[in-house]
Amino acid sequence: MSLSIAPELDATLEWPGAPQRLAALRGQPVVLLFWNVGSATCHNALHTLAAVQQRYRGQIRVLGIHVPKFDAERDPAPARDLLAAHGLPLLSAHDRDWVAWQHYELGAWPTALLLDPTGAIHQRFVGDRAIEGLGAAVEALLDAHYGEIGAAAELPRVVPEPPGLQVGGLAVGPNRLYVADSGRHRLLECSLDGRVLRRIGSGHRDFVDGVADAAGFNEPRGLVLLQDRLYVADAGNHALRRVDVRTGEVDTLVGHGRPGDPVAGNLALPADSPLDRPWALAAQDSTLYLGNAAGQQCWAFELGRRQLRHLAGSGLAGQADGPAEQAEFAQPAALLVHAGSLWVLDAGSSALRQVALADGSVRSVLGKGLFEFGHKDGGARQALLQNPTGMALAADGQGLWIADTGNGVLRRYAFRQHSLSTPAVAPGLRRPGALAAWQHWLYVADIGSRALWRLDTGSGELQRLPLDD
Repeated sequence: MSLSIAPELDATLEWPGAPQRLAALRGQPVVLLFWNVGSATCHNALHTLAAVQQRYRGQIRVLGIHVPKFDAERDPAPARDLLAAHGLPLLSAHDRDWVAWQHYELGAWPTALLLDPTGAIHQRFVGDRAIEGLGAAVEALLDAHYGEIGAAAELPRVVPEPPGLQVGGLAVGPNRLYVADSGRHRLLECSLDGRVLRRIGSGHRDFVDGVADAAGFNEPRGLVLLQDRLYVADAGNHALRRVDVRTGEVDTLVGHGRPGDPVAGNLALPADSPLDRPWALAAQDSTLYLGNAAGQQCWAFELGRRQLRHLAGSGLAGQADGPAEQAEFAQPAALLVHAGSLWVLDAGSSALRQVALADGSVRSVLGKGLFEFGHKDGGARQALLQNPTGMALAADGQGLWIADTGNGVLRRYAFRQHSLSTPAVAPGLRRPGALAAWQHWLYVADIGSRALWRLDTGSGELQRLPLDD
């Protein structure tokens, strides 16, 4: 079989150190991963690749090529921050202008290419599930070239910088604020003015139930508080976790640590059903709603019966409205329940969606598709968002606060007028993410400044909270 030689990496790529050339890596297999910082399926692929990189260290060379989707991602900082927050030692270039993407004729994130020792493209893997087969393919390629592969100089070693505060989720009640400190794999219980009162989780990437200081999380994100229980979308463990806020005890409700397609039905054990990188949670009465970001679906979990049921989404990435089984989502990043509907903030399509709880039917409130985004106020037909990732109900119940992450601002959607606006807010925010509202306060986790802020929604005053634990 004739294999094509991989195109050389373009000189326009931005590397964290010296530029890399494929010609200099001949003689050993090379893995190229084309990825995107905002893609949940890419997050899965990055962790799969890290395991392969560790297992075959010294036998293969691994390079990443970050390719932006949104305009805001043309800045290399978000991609660098993500690798640091996830603790990934990947030497990755930034393809600001999609040059390598076009040279390799790619059509989807994530895509991994396995190059043989001659520099030819041996195998292509498209999608995170396909990339799970990369390890077996590398082993087969090494076996096929046993005795032929010579030693090569190590690539520049990437040592991830210690992550600062990277908040993936917030929940607030009358007396406490709960923070998902995603980069350090733990939860923080705080006073309403941001003083850390208790840490839940060891701070190490792990999947362990038990007492507060021994329990292990893995990139926790969405949070929801129901009475004396805090529910956690433990994204990196692909699991739904629960914390007894009186004791700090942690247990698992759904998931077994690996991504997969959820299984509907009553769960005798948490491992009876996987999840796929859950990012978002919402609750009403005894029902939890989950946004599976990599699975592109919304699910419901009945706490009393421990029953998992599909609510909406075909599993295909897109922005298709209609019946529950036919509708398409693109990375549900935030959820809330209001007036008989589950409101879904779709990060990948820069859209606000509405799911009828009665039958799971879906309609788009804002958003025009996977590749139409921007910053435009006005009625639903013309308004635009860019990669929004946080949402909260306004204090007056008449609208929603939206963290318009890609545009670096807070937006306000009004239910009655069906319109989107950009309220004036004191400067400080760079890339707002998770939101939580309590009375006239709006808590804002800002990804760009690695800080937690509190907005007085009446005066517009913005206060940085001392959450630098």
